[in-house]
Amino acid sequence: MAYKAPTQDQIRAMTSQQRAVLYENAKRRADEGGQEIIDFINASGLSLSDGDMLSSDPDYMEMERIIWSPQGREAAIRAVEEGLPALAGVDPLIHASLGERYHPHNAGTINAGVITAALMRHLGYIEVGPGTFPGRVAKSGMKWRKPAGFRGP
Repeated sequence: MAYKAPTQDQIRAMTSQQRAVLYENAKRRADEGGQEIIDFINASGLSLSDGDMLSSDPDYMEMERIIWSPQGREAAIRAVEEGLPALAGVDPLIHASLGERYHPHNAGTINAGVITAALMRHLGYIEVGPGTFPGRVAKSGMKWRKPAGFRGP
């Protein structure tokens, strides 16, 4: 029996949890028609989670991938060097990837800040307090500095 992909209307009618399962299955079958499903969900901004985002949600995992990537690291460090919160550097990258699924209403921006803080601590930076920035989605985040004798990136 051949696999029959759901229609766009069927995908819209799914619960966010059903869409999350479909999204993960589509990633495993990207070459077998799954990419069309991924592209539709990404373009439509349909939610993949109910309420606050969990670390197991696909969008959370994508934020982690973006923030910890070489591009994300560079963007966070560049923002800090410009006197901005590290999140200011990665916020546009996350928005570019997740589109309308990245927003504060599901704790998305809070989670982006938590992930970014973990990265900055890992890189050896020290918190210096909150700061604001003219962000794409997030508007504030933690500011960081290099410690004395810093030998990190």
